[in-house]
Amino acid sequence: MMMNTTLRVIGTVRPFAEGFRVTIDKDYAPGLKGLSDFSHAIVVWLAHETDTDGSQHALSFPSPYTASEEAVGVFATRSPQRPNPVCFSIVHLLSVDETKGVITTPFIDTLPDTPVIDIKPYFPASDLVKSASIPRHFGHWPSCYEDSASFDWDAEFR
Repeated sequence: MMMNTTLRVIGTVRPFAEGFRVTIDKDYAPGLKGLSDFSHAIVVWLAHETDTDGSQHALSFPSPYTASEEAVGVFATRSPQRPNPVCFSIVHLLSVDETKGVITTPFIDTLPDTPVIDIKPYFPASDLVKSASIPRHFGHWPSCYEDSASFDWDAEFR
């Protein structure tokens, strides 16, 4: 099924001394009302610097993980090289300024000036899965967001 859709960029991500700012365009800033009542949010963003050579169409490729030698499909990775370069990150909300349209977070795994297309509140009732499982070769990875901050992620990727 072919469908034409228009995505609206609602803001951008930029690093600063204490972390990152997700700056929302003034037209969308009213949508932040109530977000500060949450500890975490899901930021949906576009991997805007990928796909310069058409590689987003590769559906299988050598594993990007040092823990596995097997080839993997794109849907078994978090690679930004995807058929549609839509990605998301769960972020800790340090502050939400509804007036200025600015969210501050200690970390988000994006590049500077990454376009943001949506923000959703993190709800444990629908977003936390207690019985989730992953392949055995990832068993040494952190089991939660909080432990990920001190994990050596650079050693995990080729």
